[in-house]
Amino acid sequence: MTNSIMIIGAGPGIGQAVAEKFGREGWHVVLTARNADRLADLSATLSRQGLNVSAVQGDATDPVALRKAIAEGDITGRLTAVLFNAAVVREQDLFSMSDDEVTDDLAINVAAGLHTIRASVEPFGARGGTILITGGGLAVSPHAGYASLGLGKAALRNVVEGLAGPLAERGIRIAVATIATIVGPGSTEAREAADTIWMLSTDPTAGWEIVYPRKRLQGRLT
Repeated sequence: MTNSIMIIGAGPGIGQAVAEKFGREGWHVVLTARNADRLADLSATLSRQGLNVSAVQGDATDPVALRKAIAEGDITGRLTAVLFNAAVVREQDLFSMSDDEVTDDLAINVAAGLHTIRASVEPFGARGGTILITGGGLAVSPHAGYASLGLGKAALRNVVEGLAGPLAERGIRIAVATIATIVGPGSTEAREAADTIWMLSTDPTAGWEIVYPRKRLQGRLT
């Protein structure tokens, strides 16, 4: 049976690069995002490349809708891996953010990631699978100008490290790709970040974290 990856928070940049990498390797790719138009555009772009792609609209901040989307994605092709790639990238300090901005950012950057992990364990519980998180260098090298994003990356990295052992005992791998550089759509960095996520997905000895590029964290995670 064809391996299948579900990308939650699919879009240009890392999400598209991951879809292209896994698709070229023969995997079925399930795209998930809140924006239906963006989802349709990305799906069409990948389909024109001859990749095996399907799309499921879903909101990771809504745990009920997320579980429904994952169940639908699992029907379209037996899920082997789920990647949480959603984030609000806000260049703004904590004190200039509104109350609603703080709450909304954390709903995506933290809560949606936790919902994804919990929802993914349900189908993987009986057969195993891999849960992947797109992390960031801000998790270990904070910047006051990216308060909500750094908090989200740090929180999810903490959860992945804490769950790696317990989930492994249940036959489920969980890992984070700590992307410690700026990544633009169609860039070399996007492709190499996708290669990092591919390694995490396919190499069971890769551990719970790979940093890309390692030198950008000044040896803190080498």
